[in-house]
Amino acid sequence: MLSTTAASLRALETARQCAMLGAHHRTISFITSLTPGYIARAVYCRQYPAPIGRPQYSEDFLFKTSRRLQAEASLLAAHYRRLTGDGFLPADALITAYRHHRTTHPSSELGFDQAFFTVSRLDGIWAAGKSVLSFVECLNCHSSYLAAHGMAKRDNCPVCRTDWQAPSRRRTAANAPRSAPAPPVPPRPEHDEPWQLDLDIAHVRLVRRLEQLGAGHRVCAVLAGEHWTNLFRASRGRPTVTCAHLSRPMPLDHWSAKTEVTHRVQYAIFAAHFRRLVQLDLTPVEAICTAIEEMRKACHGYPKPVSFDRCFEIAALLESLWGVPTRQFDLVRCLECDSHHLVSKAETRPMGCPFCMLIRRHRVLLPTPEAAGANPS
Repeated sequence: MLSTTAASLRALETARQCAMLGAHHRTISFITSLTPGYIARAVYCRQYPAPIGRPQYSEDFLFKTSRRLQAEASLLAAHYRRLTGDGFLPADALITAYRHHRTTHPSSELGFDQAFFTVSRLDGIWAAGKSVLSFVECLNCHSSYLAAHGMAKRDNCPVCRTDWQAPSRRRTAANAPRSAPAPPVPPRPEHDEPWQLDLDIAHVRLVRRLEQLGAGHRVCAVLAGEHWTNLFRASRGRPTVTCAHLSRPMPLDHWSAKTEVTHRVQYAIFAAHFRRLVQLDLTPVEAICTAIEEMRKACHGYPKPVSFDRCFEIAALLESLWGVPTRQFDLVRCLECDSHHLVSKAETRPMGCPFCMLIRRHRVLLPTPEAAGANPS
């Protein structure tokens, strides 16, 4: 079952595809369950404006139109049925079938709303309460064409009775003689505004990525720039709103002594990747996500992995981001193992390098080579 974020992302991406194919807002609302207000505000843009008029929904539009359009609708519906039979969802199958139809029939007069209504009547979904269309196989050309339930005539196939070599009305209108063009008007310098739907899709993708990495809802709201972030309040001992997203502040005065060595190692690897990515001009949000992914790959199998929220606080204290006024951590290099680790500025007597401490710990736990050779097992 899809999560709420995944379902929202799927609905927005489907709405973008439908708008690019010329769908009316009512058609998009049926397919994606988005509200008409949001569709009118965010789905359409200057490049893909909202169609004028009402969508061409009609109970018998398929049987009152031209034979050529009936044949094209039957071919599209047959392609749609093959896609759904292969496991495609109805929305993806409809969009894919219509794009394929526009590629194979560039002069087709079949609109996306008509294709949507045909598919709805075929499967009894979206704008149709029940199925009223079914496929009938032609005895002559063996093509499947659409017919109403109980009104099938195997000698009335529109596919084999259509003159595909004759130009369509759209092609004829395109080739008609035109009047002399008007003198060109110098274009006005305009700045194209970003498509609001693309911005919403990028926002939902970011929220989904943060949720998959384990970010808390408050930290996720800060990194995604939610409008209700300013409702957060700082807890006791925290001077900034950013630090209120965690239940307990880090003990910066005794950070190295009160933090586990394996946690310090993970924080050091994360901080090194985060600073490198920030220096490469990545945004802090992208840098923190990528650094956490790299840290988890390097520390795969650790019994106590650090949380996303703690890494978020480490990044904020390291680079004075997200409301932190001054830097509270330094990333220093160890002279013995040549690795970088974090040191708190508020700590008077910090402990040594966590990587060296791990090496010493393993030397104590493992037997010496002489002892291992004297007592073979």
